[in-house]
Amino acid sequence: MKRVSWFLIAVLALSFAGVQVNAESTVAQADIEARVKPIIEADGLRFKDLNGNGELDAYEDWRADIEERIADLLSQMTLEEEVGLLFCNNTSGQFSGTYPVTYNYLYNPEPYEPGLDEPNGSGYSAQYYINEFLVSCFLDNANGTPEEQVFVHNEIQKMSEATRLGIPMTFTSDREYNSWGGFVDKPHAAFGAANDPELAVKLLERYAQSMKSVGVHVTFEPYGNEIGSFNGEDPEYIAQMSYLEVKTLEENGLASCVKHWIGRGGDSSFGNARSVAQNLDNWLEGWKAAIDAGAEWVMTNSGGTGINNTVSIDYDIETMAYLRETLGFDGVVVTDWWALGMGAHVTGVTAEGVDLAQQNGRQLYKLMLEAGVDVFGTTISLRGEDIDSAIMANYPDCIINGVKEGEIDKALVDRAATRVLRFKFNKGLFENPYVDAEAAIALGANDSYTGTPINSFEEYTNAPRGITTNEDLKAARNPIDVELGEAMQASSAVLVKNDGGLLPLDKGISVYVEASSKSLAEHYAQYIAGYATVVDAMEDADVVVGDFSAINDVAELFIDDAADLGKPIVLTLNGVKPDAYAIESADALLYLTFNQQADHGSQLPGFITTTEPWVYADLLFGEKEPTGMIVKEIARDSFNDASQWKDLAGDQGASAYVRLIVQALMEDDPNHASPNNYGDPLITYKYGMRYGAEPEFEYSCLILPVSQAEVTETNSWGSESTSVRNVVTAKAGETFPVYALLRNNGGDGLTNVQVFDGDTLAAEKIVAVNGGSWRVVEIDVTISEPGERAISLGGQTGTITIE
Repeated sequence: MKRVSWFLIAVLALSFAGVQVNAESTVAQADIEARVKPIIEADGLRFKDLNGNGELDAYEDWRADIEERIADLLSQMTLEEEVGLLFCNNTSGQFSGTYPVTYNYLYNPEPYEPGLDEPNGSGYSAQYYINEFLVSCFLDNANGTPEEQVFVHNEIQKMSEATRLGIPMTFTSDREYNSWGGFVDKPHAAFGAANDPELAVKLLERYAQSMKSVGVHVTFEPYGNEIGSFNGEDPEYIAQMSYLEVKTLEENGLASCVKHWIGRGGDSSFGNARSVAQNLDNWLEGWKAAIDAGAEWVMTNSGGTGINNTVSIDYDIETMAYLRETLGFDGVVVTDWWALGMGAHVTGVTAEGVDLAQQNGRQLYKLMLEAGVDVFGTTISLRGEDIDSAIMANYPDCIINGVKEGEIDKALVDRAATRVLRFKFNKGLFENPYVDAEAAIALGANDSYTGTPINSFEEYTNAPRGITTNEDLKAARNPIDVELGEAMQASSAVLVKNDGGLLPLDKGISVYVEASSKSLAEHYAQYIAGYATVVDAMEDADVVVGDFSAINDVAELFIDDAADLGKPIVLTLNGVKPDAYAIESADALLYLTFNQQADHGSQLPGFITTTEPWVYADLLFGEKEPTGMIVKEIARDSFNDASQWKDLAGDQGASAYVRLIVQALMEDDPNHASPNNYGDPLITYKYGMRYGAEPEFEYSCLILPVSQAEVTETNSWGSESTSVRNVVTAKAGETFPVYALLRNNGGDGLTNVQVFDGDTLAAEKIVAVNGGSWRVVEIDVTISEPGERAISLGGQTGTITIE
């Protein structure tokens, strides 16, 4: 045996014997930084003396096993300190925050009366929350540049380090990309519509690295894992995108808090969406993918019902057990911001017969801890136990007094606190919770950016704040992020209609521009002018372009005026789904899903958060191409939408018979995917045209109403015989269906299917067909006059008798 091996055995033997071994040559020094507490040395290595006792405690020893560190820290904590771990408030108790931050926001050691410069002030500073409520988790939807956020977060970490045991702050955020807080955030819906995993990964890597660089540890994202949300309703696609998002964030140092267990949903909540099929597994595909990808936190859908469909998730033992036991999630579970009730005391009767309306604060917190909740989230915390005095608040005294008086098992508090501390230790926050402004600037800004690290509150207060437009922001941000963001704007734009190949527009033409606001129209015109002549009057234009965020009177007047003048119409719908009116009215239609408005908190004024004007112009003139898809099939009307099963994809407009076929096919698919061409939506899932790729429609199998009748005939020998024959017939004045098979052998496209009674148009219907796919066309026709009629559709003709 080699000599070095004997040496290692000796070291291990001494270690098991409890003897301190000089690890200077075998253990790499951890990255530690202390700004309040002293640093001590042991075995030639440096450690933070977080409790200030001059000794190296196990929880301060970054070489020790994490479970050992947790146990040691818990043994030193008072009950009040431990309970403080279980609450997460908005920073300084402010849901929308204050920007720029004030002395009261950060430092005031006493309750205060908010001034005119802090309309969102709660009366408590960050310092007060840390010292009075012993909070070590803030939900921070802060605004500011990278260096401003670094300064604020580091100041709060100093306050946390200064506490008795030096427990670091965990910063969470509803935003996924907030290094330019309030300027720009993740464009949620765009990721699903783009269907570009490679681009998504590149952006998510940057988001995670940027958030980590400014001191944020957890993003309350994604929630595209919920059916009907940003990734649509196809469980297979939801799972694919959820796994990709969570894994990328986690691998780049930003913890993902997936929400809202078990589903708030985009179209409908889990409780409201459950059809007679009870498609629980469809909801779980996204959750399984997110947890398999390494999500470290989960947020509950407080107020929403779960598997039992009787009470709020936070009190539903079965639903929470499914998360913990069946799915095996052992990370941190945090409630949404109204676990005690939204506006009023929580109600409902649990499966165990507990009437929540009759429970006091202690009893409610106990039930949630028993169910597996670790952290209780809400904007503010208050002293006392009168939870009905301000229902959307947290009341740590309920747990503290409940434990002291034997009503709440201390082991429940220990279990939750252990998970919270495990996260902090795993993230290395006890060693170094601070972040470097220079690194954050280098990552998030370009070389010409003039922002510098901030070293004092005075410097923060006097920092220049000159970024007020999209152009300013583009000039300040890292060009890598700008390029990726602009690529996402194009990739998430969906070309819905393009008659005659109107788009891309020819350069050099005359264009009239209108939009939902005068300011937006002016911004668009500024960049369109780089490709064409922008005219002030519609009648002077070769093409009219209108961009609207709603199909309202303004949009309809624009369409009517253009139609009266016979002008080709390019219509763009910004964040509003296309309907039949918009499709029929426009010659070309773009559906823009991109919106990078700050999630929660407050968006800084003056910024266009939708597709940026220069990208918009590039899309219109072909410098960029819209390549997005419809992520969730669009209903023909609200009645069809209401009849859809919200826990099943692909059944918009389907009859009960067809819906059950879709259900069966979904059940047989290992990924719970459904076909997207069985129902009767206005626009199908995954639909999206491309410039220059025209559809090639082919009709077949015209079917008219057929009934059966017995016909008696006499042959040439005088013998009678009776047979059943098909008779093509319908009643005058009554609606009857006409069917045909419509194939598309080209690119995605839509057509106006028309049914003629002779030379008279009898009915028409918009049908969108994905390239290489087919749709069954069903059109209702009514003919009032009796007689034989020639019915034609798509070059096919059949005869029907109208009786």
